[in-house]
Amino acid sequence: MKLEYLVLVKNDDSFCNSKKAFIDFLKVDSLISINGQKLSYKRSLNSKVLITVKFRVETGNIPSNKERFFLIALENSKDELIDEFAELGSKIKEISKRINPESTIVNTLWDDVGRSYAYQAYPLINEVENLMRKLISKFMLINVGMNWSKESIHPDLFKKIENYEEEELNLNDLYKLDFIHLSQVLFQKKRDISLDELDRILSKTKFSAEDQEKIRKYIPVSNWEKYFSALLGEDAQGLEKKWEILYKLRNKVAHNRFVVKEDFGKIKGLTSEIGKILGVAINKLSEIDLDEQDRESIIHSYHSESPIAYGYLAEKAVAEYYVRQGFIVEPSTLNEMKNKGIVDLTVKTKTESIAVEVKTITAKSISFLKIRINRASQRVGKALNYGEFTHGEVVIVLRDYQDDDMPERMSKRLEMISDQLDPRISIVMGYLNESDEFEVIAQ
Repeated sequence: MKLEYLVLVKNDDSFCNSKKAFIDFLKVDSLISINGQKLSYKRSLNSKVLITVKFRVETGNIPSNKERFFLIALENSKDELIDEFAELGSKIKEISKRINPESTIVNTLWDDVGRSYAYQAYPLINEVENLMRKLISKFMLINVGMNWSKESIHPDLFKKIENYEEEELNLNDLYKLDFIHLSQVLFQKKRDISLDELDRILSKTKFSAEDQEKIRKYIPVSNWEKYFSALLGEDAQGLEKKWEILYKLRNKVAHNRFVVKEDFGKIKGLTSEIGKILGVAINKLSEIDLDEQDRESIIHSYHSESPIAYGYLAEKAVAEYYVRQGFIVEPSTLNEMKNKGIVDLTVKTKTESIAVEVKTITAKSISFLKIRINRASQRVGKALNYGEFTHGEVVIVLRDYQDDDMPERMSKRLEMISDQLDPRISIVMGYLNESDEFEVIAQ
């Protein structure tokens, strides 16, 4: 098990300017002792040696930057001392930073400790992830039926299921979806009545008990709060927040980022807490009694309404719209521009090259249209200055579009906003039809 650090310091002819000077600097800390190629560490002056490891250091100058590097290599042969080895690694980095706290940089080149923690963390995360799948699938099977995934999963997610490469007839559909989508059915808050229905109720002068119950349904509530909180009591509190924290830690494990001891401790704690909550919830599913209205609400709740999911769908539809108009969307250019954080799409013909920024907005939030367009036009303006574009376009995709007289009103509003923009930038507004195709209503 190895740890390797590359320490970069400003070159100083009189301080810590050699291998011996660096080793002596480490030894200034009384908890560190070095004898040849052996380094020992203890937690306190009066305690026993905690761990002894192989130690090697190399140094040299970086003339162009007037810097010096120290390459530190530590090797531990006792895997059972991983926590102690991690503690020693943190101590070495801490001491190295003291050479010059304002300018010293410590880079981790190799971290077997982090890999080991990640290796131990994976089965813990996998187990609780599968428990979540079990809870959701059992919840949906009991309350919606055997074809629940076809009835209730958003079409874009269902395509992922259909395109799943491995043919396993008995594999639950939830095992074909990403971790990030799992919790939507439980934690995504939704209103059980529309704003229009609320307006109709509030227009009355007197409210019946039924009206009062409907008004309460306008408050966004998740399925977890609605169906599980009463069953589980205090144990149900905070599950969503715990799941979010675990998701971030899970990404570190999945993407082979260095996992420190503190991360591993959090993963163990979170997976244990979440596992107990999900286990109790699974055992209490039979106690949930739903009527037909609740069943329809559950089916509706699993449709992905998140801005991220809809934004992806909108960007894809807009790209296909330009293709239908005879443009070419170049993937290489698109990736390059997005990495620079400039625009969403680059579309071309033989005579045109357009920088395109796609924004989604709900029809009910149309009052914020000018703000959204101004921000998008700034990004397009940067792209026009950066790349070889003939002009730019801001494409606004309206969600929940139903108003037949909106095109005329939108054309007037867009004309007023366009007059204040860079003349090289135009605005296009539309919506996604039932086939998820982009249709223009104003430009």
